[in-house]
Amino acid sequence: MKIQYQDYGAVANIVITSTVFEFRKHNRVVDTALFSTLGIVANRSGMFFMKTILSGKSRDILRAYKTVQREAGR
Repeated sequence: MKIQYQDYGAVANIVITSTVFEFRKHNRVVDTALFSTLGIVANRSGMFFMKTILSGKSRDILRAYKTVQREAGR
C-alpha cells in the first residue's frame, strides 16, 4: 500500500494506491478516513491496481492523513 500526501495550498489530496491482494485493507483505510473526518471526498478507480484520491481542505486532509497512517500500520 502506497500513501502520498499532496498539498496545493488551500486544498490537499491523499492518494492511496494498492493491489487487489490488499483489497480489504485498502477499503478499511479509506472508510475509516471518511468516517472520522467530515468535509473530504473520495474518488476511487481501478480494479487490479486500486487508487483512491481523498480531497478537501488542507486541515481536514491532514487530520485524515493521520488516521490513514494509523490504520495502514495495523
